[in-house]
Amino acid sequence: MSFKKLTLSTAIVLALSGCGGSDDKVVVEDPVVTIPEVPIVEPTAITLEEIMPNISTSSPVKYVVDLPEDAETLVINLFSGDAGESLGDPDLYVKYEGEASAGENGSFDCFSFKSEHNNETCIIDKPLAGRYHILIDTFEGSAVTDASLYASTEIFKGNKLCSDVPVRIRAQEMSEDELTQACADLAQAKTQFDAVLDNTIAPEFGLPVEGDLNEITNIHIFSSLSNHVAWGEHLFNVDNDSGIYLESEASKWSHRSDILTFNSLEWTGGFPVIRSLQHEYMHALDGRFNKEGNYIPENGWWSEGLAEYASTFYNSPYRRIEIANSDEQFTLAEIFDQDANVYDWGQLAVAFLIEEQPEVINSMLVQMRAGEWDALQASLPEIAQTYQADFQAWYSGTSLTEQYTAGVQSLELGQYQAINGHGGWLYSVEVPEGTDSVTFATQQGSNDVDLWVNYGSAIHPSLDDTFTCSAENEGNNESCTIANPTAGTYFVTVGAYRHYSDIVGAYLTSCTGVDCSVDVPEEIALVEIKEPYLPHWPSKGTIGSCTLAEPHYSTDTSAVGVAITNTTDTPVGINWLRPSGASWDGAYETIAQGDTWQSTYWKVGDRVVLTDTADNCLGIALLNDENNNFEIDEELVKDAVNEIQLPEVATAEMGSCDLAVPYARETSTYAPEFKVVNTSETKVDLQWISHETGAAASTVYATLDATNPLFEADNWVATDRMMVVEQSSGNCLGVLDLNETSNTFILDL
Repeated sequence: MSFKKLTLSTAIVLALSGCGGSDDKVVVEDPVVTIPEVPIVEPTAITLEEIMPNISTSSPVKYVVDLPEDAETLVINLFSGDAGESLGDPDLYVKYEGEASAGENGSFDCFSFKSEHNNETCIIDKPLAGRYHILIDTFEGSAVTDASLYASTEIFKGNKLCSDVPVRIRAQEMSEDELTQACADLAQAKTQFDAVLDNTIAPEFGLPVEGDLNEITNIHIFSSLSNHVAWGEHLFNVDNDSGIYLESEASKWSHRSDILTFNSLEWTGGFPVIRSLQHEYMHALDGRFNKEGNYIPENGWWSEGLAEYASTFYNSPYRRIEIANSDEQFTLAEIFDQDANVYDWGQLAVAFLIEEQPEVINSMLVQMRAGEWDALQASLPEIAQTYQADFQAWYSGTSLTEQYTAGVQSLELGQYQAINGHGGWLYSVEVPEGTDSVTFATQQGSNDVDLWVNYGSAIHPSLDDTFTCSAENEGNNESCTIANPTAGTYFVTVGAYRHYSDIVGAYLTSCTGVDCSVDVPEEIALVEIKEPYLPHWPSKGTIGSCTLAEPHYSTDTSAVGVAITNTTDTPVGINWLRPSGASWDGAYETIAQGDTWQSTYWKVGDRVVLTDTADNCLGIALLNDENNNFEIDEELVKDAVNEIQLPEVATAEMGSCDLAVPYARETSTYAPEFKVVNTSETKVDLQWISHETGAAASTVYATLDATNPLFEADNWVATDRMMVVEQSSGNCLGVLDLNETSNTFILDL
């Protein structure tokens, strides 16, 4: 520490001069007075793609990272370390070639301040080579304990500012052509949004809500669903597996408008398609042009209904006919109260109001734009009562059918039509006189479509049950051949078997002849899924900390060579972590010293929670695509509790194997105090009994013996039944019939 030196006599002279003192001389000694300087703390340098661990501080701390060359995106990420300590409430500021400072009037190029205990992430677009200064600011002195800091240019390798819409795309893996196409899709979404809410409906059409600062929407597109789940949780603190729009404080300096979505390869079998891109962008447009303030959960029917309606408006009302003719019907009052599916019936309510009662939409949007949310909510019951009869008449009448048939597309014999999207499609084919036979077929592409053909009139499978021909096989190879067809118009309907599935790269063809075919484009090349493995995760084949109990996605790919060996004297339980990351059900099996647990049915992405006898987490093994051979060592079990606390009193009795029959399963009530204790020497497996067949399912929920005598869970429902099976013989020993009161079973076999 350095000091400035100033003599006391000099100080007095300066003071007297400042006060206009007399000419008398003052004689004093000259002792040295030292005044300390504020120490200069040099920032700590971190290296790209390397984690800086063990950051603990209660005051601001500075770092720098150097980029050797220009990049697409720079991500700065602050997150909890392996110890699982509370992250506190830090804020993150980043500035290029200059020190960053905190707050609204601070100096920064990027900031991140989320709520307490959340990871913080700053993203710099198109960063230039040079030095980036990082400030970790502790909010109001909140202590940061055992945090980690990471800087990377590898997370989002694609970055594009769209020219036709104010959108920035940050992509994990997308080519320039794919980025350009995504921009075009977003521009189309804006065109559709403007057409749906044009100047005859929307007040101040085309103008943002006053004070809204979200001029740019950042769209983050991950390379797969599993990457979306992993990185979304880590970077953005979001537990989501379907795509999501995030908006906050639109009128403040800390505003944000972010979309997280992904290439849904897991759901298409490898066919590339960005999940719900236009749907999520509709939320951003809705927030900027229609709504003052933050997201209002009570208006989910409007938010999701508008996003569904506007993003599919230019396809067809095929899906709306399905909804209107479904078994479960809802009133406007139920829709407004969120008692109906907000995507389906919310879409139907929005469509009705926009198309039939635009003045109501205008009035609602006036209130939304002004932030008069209480007034809006108060008006909804009257709207529901006034227009319920009209709403029901609209969706049960001919309006939707007329829209559906008006959207018919022409298909010539010997030609094809590409099929991409959700829902269903209607085509017309003219068949001339003298045609011996005609064949309509679908082929290629993702998921599963069905085919219906009818002569003379358009058909919809939700409205009609008689067709000239239909084909509803599994997959996309559907075919209808009609011998000696009547000359005239044939209508062909293609519908997705599951309405929420993305149909990608499929084709409908029509041609003359029984075995005729039409040349279609080559099938789209499938994309290999690159499973995530985040930089702070343990090396593959190494057991990680319990902080890995977080949301994740398990694939359909089998994890090869799964083996966990216990080299200690401490028994360790094997548990499956739920995808939500919240909890586990209790040990499937307990492995003693020298034992190895092996599995052939677990999947890549599954997480195995290793527990002590008190069900405390000791560590977590991430099943991956390379190395699933794990070893439990003394370090892992050093804090293990080895005493099992077994219940001594049974509150339910095991029934006979005669209960292994179909039963009525009610899912409304969880079975309380569900515990099974095996006090005998007989080793048993616990298996769920199917309510539909009465047979025991193949999955073994636990194996109980002297080493592992206890199973407990909180996610079973009253009315569930579990079979107790002798492991050595496979014979049923009894059935546990779960109830609504208490379910502690003690097996004395």
